[in-house]
Amino acid sequence: MGRRRFAGAAIGLLLTGWAQGPLFVGAAWIVVSVSVAIASAALIALIADQLDSQRGTASAAASSAQAVGIVVGVGLVVLLGLGLGASYALLAGIITVVGVGTAVLLPDPAPVHPSIITLHAGREPITRARISSLLDHNFKWLLASRFVVNVGNAFGTSLLLFFLIYGIGFPAERAEDKLLVLIVIYTVFVVISSIVVGIISDRTGSRRFWTITSALVQACSGVIILISPEFVTTAIAAAIMGTGYGAYMAVSLAFATDLLLDPDDHARDLSMVNNSAALGQLVGPLLGAGLVALVGGFWLLFAAASLASILGAVMTLTVHPKSMILR
Repeated sequence: MGRRRFAGAAIGLLLTGWAQGPLFVGAAWIVVSVSVAIASAALIALIADQLDSQRGTASAAASSAQAVGIVVGVGLVVLLGLGLGASYALLAGIITVVGVGTAVLLPDPAPVHPSIITLHAGREPITRARISSLLDHNFKWLLASRFVVNVGNAFGTSLLLFFLIYGIGFPAERAEDKLLVLIVIYTVFVVISSIVVGIISDRTGSRRFWTITSALVQACSGVIILISPEFVTTAIAAAIMGTGYGAYMAVSLAFATDLLLDPDDHARDLSMVNNSAALGQLVGPLLGAGLVALVGGFWLLFAAASLASILGAVMTLTVHPKSMILR
């Protein structure tokens, strides 16, 4: 299954580079997005299937890999000076080699879950009890909070180029250079914080605390820009935003694995955890553009970024890991 999905993503990338017109580009990108989402769900499910005490570290690796992949992919295309078609062909080759190689080499033994085995013992497969995480109060609230925090992150990051041009006043070409600096700063802190806090959460076991704290750290970035909308403070805010978001994505993913109830549904449940974040990143820019248009400036956008992050942290307070039945 994993090998086929990575191959589907590679084909989608090739089609994206070849496609002409928004309709065909959109259709090709849907192939890429669906293939990557399915393959990612299967790979992330291995965290819950095979790990117990190192889920924070593994989740940090999974979360930071996405940020690093974007920078590496864009960097290779720029350094090699490739055209549009060749760029997508390069990315297709990378995802094929890395993805298929991972699917082939990564061990995937059937997990042993004594609690589930005991629960299902003596029951026919058709009538055996299934405990769905989707019916669990804690899991649903964690999904909702991840969506809200990612909306807040999208508010703070997706319109930065326009903020540099119209909010601070940089010329368009210079604003692009400044945006690249902000992206690098943001990505570096995403990777560092996700690894550090992921490891700490494994050692302390206090995933809810770190999930809430990291969301509140992200909220601080919007406040900084509101107080002083200058490039230097925006760079500081990018570092703080990256610190909060990197830690949040790593620890909240590990937190979600701790809330899973039925191992038979790990891939499905964790795909919803991923999708809740992706949906927030999709909805955020659309809502953010509306906020900017509403007031004719960016102050409401960054205020909303902070408020959404705080709301996500408050929602996480309703999640109680001790109430889960099985892991």
